[in-house]
Amino acid sequence: MATRQVVVAAVYLVGGIAGLSTGLAPAAAAPKATIPGTGTYLVNKDFQAGVYRSVGNSACYWQRATDATGATSSIIANDIGDGQRLVYVKPTDKVFKTSGCKTFTRVTPAAMTAKSTRTTIPGNGVYFVGADFTPGTYRSTANKEFCYWERSRSADGASSNIIANEIAQGQLLVTIKPGGVFKTSSCTTWTKVA
Repeated sequence: MATRQVVVAAVYLVGGIAGLSTGLAPAAAAPKATIPGTGTYLVNKDFQAGVYRSVGNSACYWQRATDATGATSSIIANDIGDGQRLVYVKPTDKVFKTSGCKTFTRVTPAAMTAKSTRTTIPGNGVYFVGADFTPGTYRSTANKEFCYWERSRSADGASSNIIANEIAQGQLLVTIKPGGVFKTSSCTTWTKVA
C-alpha cells in the first residue's frame, strides 16, 4: 500500500479576500544594503552591517549604538559633518541612527581597495585613502575658518582609531599614508604637493 503525504491547507475568507494558510510564518525580508538618511534602524535586521557611504551632505549626523534607549551611555560612536560621509557599522552594533543625511549605500570591498589617481580632496568629508585619492602630502591654503583634518585607521568613528589630527587657520599640510580614512571639515580644497 502506497503512503501519501497530505498537506493540510485551510482556505479562509478575510474581508472578502480568499487566502491560503499553511500554518507557516511569512519569510522575513533580507536586510537591505542601503540605509535611509533619517531614522533609527536595527543592525542586521533593517540593513546589513558593513561600510556605508553617503554623498552630498550638509550637517549629516550618524550614531552607532548598543541599544535604542537613547541614553548617552549606549552611544558607541557618532559623527556630524558635510560632504561625503563614511561609517563602518559593525555586526556587533545593535542600532544605527541617522539624521539629515542622504541615503547611505553599502560600499563593496572592490570599491574600498580601488586605486584612485585623484590628487585633490574636497575640504569637507570623509574619504578612503587610496580608493578616493592617492596618498601623499597635501596642502590646504587660505583657511579663514578653523580647518580640521583627521587621519584614522577605520571609518567606525571610534576615537581610539585616530592616528593624528589638527585644527588651525591659514595654510595646513598633512602627509597621508596609505590605508585608513581621511576626514576634513571646513577646509579649502586639499591639493597634493608631494
